[in-house]
Amino acid sequence: MFLRTIALIGSLFLFSSSLFAQSGASNNGFIDYIDKKQEALSSGVVDFISDIDKTISGWINEPDEPLSCDALEKKLDNEFLQANESVDLFFKSEKYMDETQKGFLRIRLGSLFQTKESADFYYKIRAHIPLSRTKRDFQLYIDDVEQNYFDNGDLRQKETTKNEAGLRYFAPIYKDIKSHYSIGMSSFTGYARARYATDFTLGSWRIEPTQQFKYSLKSDWSEETNIYFDKTLEENSLFRTTLHRKTQSHVDGFDYALALSYYLTLSKTKGFSYTQQFWGNSKYSCDEHPEPYNGISNYSGFFSWRQNIFRKWIAYEVQPGVSFHRQYDYEPNYAVHFYVDFYFGKID
Repeated sequence: MFLRTIALIGSLFLFSSSLFAQSGASNNGFIDYIDKKQEALSSGVVDFISDIDKTISGWINEPDEPLSCDALEKKLDNEFLQANESVDLFFKSEKYMDETQKGFLRIRLGSLFQTKESADFYYKIRAHIPLSRTKRDFQLYIDDVEQNYFDNGDLRQKETTKNEAGLRYFAPIYKDIKSHYSIGMSSFTGYARARYATDFTLGSWRIEPTQQFKYSLKSDWSEETNIYFDKTLEENSLFRTTLHRKTQSHVDGFDYALALSYYLTLSKTKGFSYTQQFWGNSKYSCDEHPEPYNGISNYSGFFSWRQNIFRKWIAYEVQPGVSFHRQYDYEPNYAVHFYVDFYFGKID
């Protein structure tokens, strides 16, 4: 597995190097060829999404005239511009992925190296399929859900993959509350999830509280709250404070965390961020310290550089960082997270 992954990542670098070498040449035939192939694949993804939408629409036979795809895109673009979420759009944050209704396919190749844990190599596939003809507020999705940096104290654990697939419904906004509901399967276990969000301004700050509830046939109930405090420093930079709290029926105590993040987009193709995060649990315990502990169990900071490679549909991100976790007696755990994303369909 290790050798295959190294070979895969090596092939990716060779592929990128070939693109770079050709880009400076007078003959752009190879680049044009790659662009045409990506365009054809994206068209195939869009056509596939449209065929699924048409098929389900035929089954349901919705009498109301649906919103056209072009009109839907314009509606969504205006919503994102009004919400001032260009940073989340560029970095493709989990917050953006939770809220977007656009259709796309993303393939991610990644690796995680740590001084306190063995290296991890992985690939992920994520797809969103909006059903604009069937019912404009429905969406099919396939997710390889990433481990959030609020989960279990961030960098001390390997990247975990939870395969999810299901149907999501975006409800109409009610009294400024945005909500969506999901039913699906995660690692062959059924679940249902509801997410609620609203936002308001307080002086120069934009505040967005979110609440999520989930019921799983395997792990029962869980719920979490995230409150985002966003302040736009300049047109292309953002300071975000995130407050997090989470409870799970199969885990003692509750998680709590604070993250301070700074984002800067240098251009349409590159940007960086830095996050300082503090994580704890009211009854945290581990093998090294089995007694319950109500305090900060992990202090971590990580820098992230994200950039498009030659074309907007290929992007890489490098995240070096360090964490100080109670499990390791707060000794430094240095880590580097690297991944490359390939996008097909609606990517911006």
